[in-house]
This record gives sequence, structure tokens and C-alpha cells, in this order.
Amino acid sequence: MKKLFLLLLISVLPEALQAQYTEIINSNLPGTSQSAYAVGGRVLQFEGGVWFEKNQHKYTDTRMDFTGVNYAVRYGFWREQFEMMLNGTLAYDYTTAPAGNSSHFGFVNNTVGAKYLIFKPEFLDEEKSIYSWRANNSFRWKNLTPSVAGYLGLNFLPNKRYFYETIPVLSPKAAVILQAEPIPRVVFVLNGIADRFLEKHPEYSFIATVTHNLRDGRFSIFVEQQGVSSYYYKDAITRMGGAMLLGDLENAIQLNAEMGFGWKDTPSRYMGLIGASYRIDNHNSFIKKKLKEQVEPTKIKGAKKPKKRKKNDLD
Repeated sequence: MKKLFLLLLISVLPEALQAQYTEIINSNLPGTSQSAYAVGGRVLQFEGGVWFEKNQHKYTDTRMDFTGVNYAVRYGFWREQFEMMLNGTLAYDYTTAPAGNSSHFGFVNNTVGAKYLIFKPEFLDEEKSIYSWRANNSFRWKNLTPSVAGYLGLNFLPNKRYFYETIPVLSPKAAVILQAEPIPRVVFVLNGIADRFLEKHPEYSFIATVTHNLRDGRFSIFVEQQGVSSYYYKDAITRMGGAMLLGDLENAIQLNAEMGFGWKDTPSRYMGLIGASYRIDNHNSFIKKKLKEQVEPTKIKGAKKPKKRKKNDLD
């Protein structure tokens, strides 16, 4: 009976452990929203890109030209549903204003945080039907049920040059992340974000992203809408672009490009980014470790070995 249990455990556990892990790189790029899913245990992932932006304020006659680098480092450990991450932006800007011109180079902001998948619908782990194309590709209402994740982070060392008010050196950031696949190869992600929510003037925003994976699996396109609201600044930003995988799918580098614009003229905003994502995948060692923890028998401290029976006791 014990051997049967161990065989069942070995056969079932890897599927449970890989519930978050994907054979193809799972990047938050392109776009600015983040997925509900973690990268996977013992997976180290790098994401980033070179970006530019042009701002022009209608009333102050001020123009700012930005060039910079966005970067993110993600690492999964402890559980498949959990990951830690560091996000940041380094920028150079040149400002033209009636009072004079100026330039600056430095960090805009950095955030370190953690994400945990709270809920994942069970039907996402169902095996596809080998008899019905319609069953695998048609719309089902239950497909609208999203996976849900929570994020909590800490902003540090912000550059006051890029904010409309004085903000603290450290401030909290939180997000609720929803992700659903309403039809095959189409993914909808919604982020609800509260930034600096313990301060006098917090910033609230949402990011809604729709991604379509093309049939060959190597290319995808996306469109995204972001809304930002705070005491000093409100805006709506639209982005669109695509991504492609280079190399073997299981060890591919993802390249992406996007462009976007703001809907206001105080200031008007036009932006673009070219980026890449790469991961160092040690997920198999994570699975082996978890299997070993589950399969190895637990030693009971203080347990005594049974005494050997004497020959006379057998008579």
C-alpha cells in the first residue's frame, strides 16, 4: 500500500509543482502590466529595454525628451505561486523651457516587491480533448473566471525631478492582478494598483492588457490601456506592439517592441520601447527537491527498534 501511495505521489506531484511554470518564457513584456503567474521555482528572469519619450506641455511651453532603460529581475522560490522582483528605471532627460534649458541623468524610481498567486481556476489544468476541435477552441463562459494574484512592494530612492510633489524616500505599493484566457491564444490581464497609498496624495491606476498569441507560437501582439489618477496628475495612455521568440522555444530569448501615446495635452506624451527577456531555468532542480521532501520517510525521534525474538519464544 505504501509503495502504491509513493508511485501515485511521484506521478501527480510534478503536475502540481508545474502549475505556474511554463516551458516557454513567461515575461511581463511587452506592456507595463504584470501577469498573475510567477516565473516558477528556481527560475531567474531578466526583463528590460531601451525606451524614449517626448513630453510637451500646452500651457507652460515646456518640452522634455527622455531616453532611458527599464529593467526587472524576477526570481521564483519557496512555492510555485511566489516570486520576488525588482523593477526600476534609469533615465536621461533634456528639458526645454522659457526659463532655460537643463538636463539630468539618474534613477527615476526603484521598487522591490513580492507576488503570490492566490487563486487559479481548476479547469485551466484540464487536459485538452483529443476528439473535438470545437471543445478546445470555442468560447466557454467559465473561461472568463480569472486567476487572482496579489502584489506588495516598496518604492525606494525616487527622483523628485520626475514627480509633481515631494514624496518620501520609502513608500508602499500594492496591486491586485487578474488574468483570464477567454478564448484560446487570447489573454486578458487587469492590474489595479495603489501607489504610495499611505501618503497624503496617493496615486491610483489600472492597466488592462489584451495579448493575442499567433498560431505559430513565436509571435504575439498586444494592446493596452492605462489610466492614472492622483491629486496632481491624471492621464490615459494607450500602448500597442508585439513580441517574438528567438531560438529553441524552451530556451528562447523574447524580443519585443511597443509604442504609445497619452490622451492629454498637459503634457502630451509619445513613447516607445525596444526590449528583451531571458531566463536562467533551474526549475527541474526545484521539482526534484520538492519530490524528495514529499517522498522521503519521516524519521521519528526516540523510536526504538523492535527487539529480536529469542529462539525459545518461537517454540
